Amino acid sequence: MIPKIESVIGKATASDLAGRKHADGEPFNGTLPKHGGVKIPTSCPRCADLLITEGAFLKCQNMQCPARTVRALTYWCQALEMDGIGEKLAKQFDESGLVTRISQLYSISKKDLLSLERMAEKSANNILKEINSSRIMPLSKFIHALGISGIGPELAALVAQKMKTIEALMLAVEDWKKDEEKSIEQLTSIDGIGEKVAEQLYSGLEIRKTMIEELIEALEISEESETPNKGKLSGSTFCVTGTLSKSRKEVQLAIKGEGGKVVSSVSANLDYLVAGENAGSKLTKAEKLGVKVLDEKTLVDLINENLDSNASSPKTLFDF
Repeated sequence: MIPKIESVIGKATASDLAGRKHADGEPFNGTLPKHGGVKIPTSCPRCADLLITEGAFLKCQNMQCPARTVRALTYWCQALEMDGIGEKLAKQFDESGLVTRISQLYSISKKDLLSLERMAEKSANNILKEINSSRIMPLSKFIHALGISGIGPELAALVAQKMKTIEALMLAVEDWKKDEEKSIEQLTSIDGIGEKVAEQLYSGLEIRKTMIEELIEALEISEESETPNKGKLSGSTFCVTGTLSKSRKEVQLAIKGEGGKVVSSVSANLDYLVAGENAGSKLTKAEKLGVKVLDEKTLVDLINENLDSNASSPKTLFDF
């Protein structure tokens, strides 16, 4: 892997080959190839489908491309925490033709698994157990496991809370094809989701439409339930900014652990801004909007408020 190009040494000449030897000491008698520009491929070397240019990358859009299948299957299994199904086994599935689409994972048999090289009966049983345990999942897990660029577990959960069902989500994709602006607004109304993420989600679902339809037939995707409002911060919305004694992630987890909601931007709907040193523009905006500002100590006091002081009381992240 070359991390960066530091300099260009220019076009090679015949003199560059003078005195060159192979690793075994034999003289190198090769000739220089004909000089020419780099020819950018237009079709995928694995499936021959048309390549698209996305920034500095060439991408194959064919979701059934073998090169994409292995990566998609590996990501799917990792996202669903399916032990024993990694990249090596995903390659075996693909090369043997047993699993060329993710949905085929759910029709695989013990006999199929035992036909694979070095597959023991115990391993086959464990793999089948993992596959069967993932046949029922909430919508948020399903969205995350699809491997759409930019859509991690937290964003998947936000989208699932908004859409509730897979049917509603796919209907939103159809609406997006008819009225892109309105559909984007539907998702950007969720704190933490911007236009770029909304676009990535809709386009990612659209190109995976066939895959999703197949998976809907093979799985039970349950309706996303509301997050239980438990904890001393339930019903309150927080934004964290500036430098604190704990990492921002730790502070956010402590808030979420007590039922609070954490957002990335300041608005009139925000309940509290947790501001450390060098809070910057978010603090200025919060003060202008009349949002209550907390320092780190006040947040700790708020979290620990009314806690039973005996030794059995649960600790927060701030106690360690």
